[in-house]
Amino acid sequence: MPIVNPSMNGMDGSVLRITGMIDSPVPIVPLTRIDGFVFNEALYSLDKYILCDYSELHWNSDYADTHLFGRNTSMVEHIFHGEQWAKFDEFVAKNPPLIYFKREINYKDVKDNVLPIDYPCWSEVAPVQTKEQYLSRPINLFNFWGRSSEYRVKFHADIWANSSRNGAAICDNMYYLDRFLAEERSPNKWVSLNIPHYARIDIGQILGINGLSKLSMSMWGSGKKCFRDAEAPVNSLMVMQNSNIRHTFEWVHGVNCLKVNSGWVEISRIDELLQRDDLYEIYVEGVNNLDKYRAKNYIQYIENTIKERI
Repeated sequence: MPIVNPSMNGMDGSVLRITGMIDSPVPIVPLTRIDGFVFNEALYSLDKYILCDYSELHWNSDYADTHLFGRNTSMVEHIFHGEQWAKFDEFVAKNPPLIYFKREINYKDVKDNVLPIDYPCWSEVAPVQTKEQYLSRPINLFNFWGRSSEYRVKFHADIWANSSRNGAAICDNMYYLDRFLAEERSPNKWVSLNIPHYARIDIGQILGINGLSKLSMSMWGSGKKCFRDAEAPVNSLMVMQNSNIRHTFEWVHGVNCLKVNSGWVEISRIDELLQRDDLYEIYVEGVNNLDKYRAKNYIQYIENTIKERI
């Protein structure tokens, strides 16, 4: 069945790519928060549909309840404001979806037909290294970020500030990396690269660095889920912030990932995590969990879920 774009003024390309792969017996309405949203009146022709809501609710949002269109949009009217978003909200209220897939969904608000959705992993499978290979990686922490969250800015700054205490050698320039690895003598090497959207680097290069790192950060961005959730665990051990947001296939601290505090991350916590003696085992389980998010597997999960519930 076709995708019905809820806006006459474009949509997030990544979300269109994901939802366009889903073989669904009923139409899918993919949604993201975009500037210039213009309600598409073609929605009125839908008898039934599935809503895939990938909207992000700001980097420092902390809502006790999950925002769901048609139910409680008043709680986020500062984000979805104006006549056009009001039309969409009214449409969903009067014509609720058969299934509501929600990216930013609290644990307590998951129901039989209100479910989490995530970004899948598009990267190729990386061979799992041996324990000796993993523990011999030259970089202790890799942090690759853009400024969609001020938490990331402070974390980058704290990496530098903390180096006076933990003696870390730090690389924050992609073009210094080869010589950094060859010439820096400290065994405690950290890499933190701020790469904005207008200077993107091929993901293959990023994953190359990821695969040289024991730990790889995935911090909140414009919401509490991030593209990095499906990149950091490809070939490293993901570190993420605690949150009340539910993932489709859970990331569990000390089992398949490591978690630090929510909000402003305590940089000293990373030093503590690096002392764990089970990093390799967690890394392996993280790679295994990521396999469920690989595009083919994840799309199959979505399709099966739809078939089970309609």
